[in-house]
Amino acid sequence: MDITHDQLCQLKLIELEMLDEFVRICDANGIDYFLSGGTCLGAARHKGFIPWDDDIDVGMLREDYDRFAQACKTELSDGFIFQDMNTEPNCGLVFGKIRKKGTVYSETYSSHIDMSQGVWIDIFPYDRVSNDSTERSKQYRKVSFLKNLYIVKCGYKFPQNKGGIQKAAYYVAKALCLFIPQHWIISKIDKAMRTYDQDDSCHYAMPFGGAYSIEVETEELARLHDLAPIEFESKKYKTFADWDGYLTKHYGNYMQLPPKEKRRAGVHYVKELKLSQD
Repeated sequence: MDITHDQLCQLKLIELEMLDEFVRICDANGIDYFLSGGTCLGAARHKGFIPWDDDIDVGMLREDYDRFAQACKTELSDGFIFQDMNTEPNCGLVFGKIRKKGTVYSETYSSHIDMSQGVWIDIFPYDRVSNDSTERSKQYRKVSFLKNLYIVKCGYKFPQNKGGIQKAAYYVAKALCLFIPQHWIISKIDKAMRTYDQDDSCHYAMPFGGAYSIEVETEELARLHDLAPIEFESKKYKTFADWDGYLTKHYGNYMQLPPKEKRRAGVHYVKELKLSQD
């Protein structure tokens, strides 16, 4: 289904509510975070949402993510749910989401799965990775394989925009999953993502749940530690002090608007949208 302009405006208001709840918990616990992806781009170029965007992305280092997840157990307001592979094993996510109770924002490939399906914001943990690019690639491929296995095990449908070899791989993974317990896959993913998290010599980190290539997603730890406020929808939130370097790496000439035909939400194929509790 297509989202109307009015629905998109209402959706963004709910997401801002969740962003403020996220920040409230972070501030109360001394946890650092940063606007990332299209949310960082929107802040820099539009001082808020990219007009056609339909979600919010934030990130934090793995140790901060663990503290945030723990805090949500007792501090998250009743109207929200924290979701990741530990709280809802069927979700197929290697990152976290805050979802709004009483709403529905389901996608075609996962709407049938027994998990929370409310409006969300994405929370990406950044794990330390090796200083050696070859070792980073090995870890990335291992996590990617396990992540895809996990998604199939949870029952996700094959994406409607894929085909060919990917479709064959999907059905091979589906057969393989019949013999592999879900909890085993989750434990292996968690261990693989955290391989270097106790290595203080690492100078790089990446979000394994990200949508970009390993080259783009790999960030210097120094950038993730050096944060500054930026305006987003008339409020101040944290992002990278060097947001220009981050955005140039991800998007190139990020201040130039894309052609009109590409000004639409990117990867979400909406099955059902319900924005009120009525």
